[in-house]
Amino acid sequence: MRDELLQLAALLGRRAETAGPERSGDALRLKGHIEEFLLPRLSDLEAPLVVVILGSTGSGKSSLFNALAGENLSAVGVLRPTTRVAQVLARPGQPLPDVVATLRDQGLANVIERPSARRHLVIVDSPDFDSIEAANRALARRLLEAADLVVFVTTDTRYADEVPWDLLRRAGERGVPLLTMINRLPNDPADRDAVVADYRRLLVSHGVETGEVTGVEMGHLDETGQAIARSAIAPVERAFDHLVEDAAARRQLIEQSLEAALGAIPAQVARIVQTIETEAATRSDLVELARRNYKIHKAEIAGQIDRGSFLRSEVLREWQDFVGASKVARVIAEGVGKVAATIRSAFQSGPSVSPGEVQESALSDLTELVISETDQAASSTASAWSERPFGEEAIVSHPGLWAASADLGERFEKRLEGWAARIGSDIMEMGEQRRGLARAASLGVNVVGTGAILAVFVHTGGLTGAEVGIAAATAAINQALLDALFGEANVARFVEDARHRLDVIIEAELTADRQRFEKALSIDAASTELAAEMDATLERLGR
Repeated sequence: MRDELLQLAALLGRRAETAGPERSGDALRLKGHIEEFLLPRLSDLEAPLVVVILGSTGSGKSSLFNALAGENLSAVGVLRPTTRVAQVLARPGQPLPDVVATLRDQGLANVIERPSARRHLVIVDSPDFDSIEAANRALARRLLEAADLVVFVTTDTRYADEVPWDLLRRAGERGVPLLTMINRLPNDPADRDAVVADYRRLLVSHGVETGEVTGVEMGHLDETGQAIARSAIAPVERAFDHLVEDAAARRQLIEQSLEAALGAIPAQVARIVQTIETEAATRSDLVELARRNYKIHKAEIAGQIDRGSFLRSEVLREWQDFVGASKVARVIAEGVGKVAATIRSAFQSGPSVSPGEVQESALSDLTELVISETDQAASSTASAWSERPFGEEAIVSHPGLWAASADLGERFEKRLEGWAARIGSDIMEMGEQRRGLARAASLGVNVVGTGAILAVFVHTGGLTGAEVGIAAATAAINQALLDALFGEANVARFVEDARHRLDVIIEAELTADRQRFEKALSIDAASTELAAEMDATLERLGR
């Protein structure tokens, strides 16, 4: 059993690490309960009982602690919260429970040893569980998880507050024995009985087993004003003395508490597992939504590349002007030599632009297209996420998700440069594989490469009006030139390969941009595996 509990504690620790502070409370509490109560108590059933006094601000728990100690050890004052670290009363020479020693070493507990302290008991005055200090509240809850016995201190005006019942429900869930002291009760017996009866009713309605309830009438303090009068807490003292004197009673309390705590673990883990599974389903939905949006816009990019519609008309016209489109069209059937001569004559006529400028403009247009579509994909995803649990949290924490990555353009341009350079090297390789194309090489890699790039971009499907004429003419020029140089089959494979490599680049960039959303989620992607491991560990515990 010890190994399984250690494994479960480790899994709960993983859950806390991946869930973040806002959603890790249940896992951390159960982890602390296992490490600071179950494991130490299973290892040593004879260790002193940890008796924790819990109460709200000003309820009188420090006054009770002082009364039990027989001296004023815990500060009582008008400034709240008064108790900022746990005050611990222990007997000299008596071994400290693990949790107390740990808290002392962490500076969270002040251990006070007195020969008059009760044997077999370590009494802890905890910070206020409704303290304005988050650290105090956390320490009070930590002590609840480690207690063998809880003494809950409240007042006739505070016992029905909602905050204590969250703590009491947890006490009932883990099965720790509970004693209650209701402080400052009315002096009228009927009124006192009514308060106690109502408190017991609330215990039952909240699923907490009713333990002994001690009522303290208004004004029952000792002469110092720092402790409740000993006569008023006689029932609490009798309960403690019974545990001190009766080893069988102590053993029974320990076994009862252990049995209840172990029996409560499956339900607690089941709730955590259910939460994890719900989060995992939510995460899957959010991720799928992002993927759909990016897929839509990737398809739009692909469609515009197929049609060449993203290219500005002036880019196509500049290319046509450069190669002397009308001359090429007339002499294309006469062979590559004529085509080469025509292009050379275009050079000689002093073209207004160079192939490099046309290529740069085409690649720039493609970059603008990718940025624009990615912007839209990010914006639509952020808008949808902002209306959903966990998605809204991610968007608020990462406002940059409303647009494409700031460095998308720079990254994509660099990859396009490499893509274009690969086209140039492929052209040279094809030329070397086909003998007799030395004259084609004289056209220059830039000229043929630009034509090849435009051949990847420009098709006529889906275009209308003037766009058809511009694109069709450009497509015809590029196709005729490349077919004449390298052969139709070679060109088809070349264009297909180039387009595939371009698709890979675009897919990689959109995927990287989309993954920003997944990284922004506070829900762990591996949570379902963690939930399965918790279930398997519970099976080994013999639930």
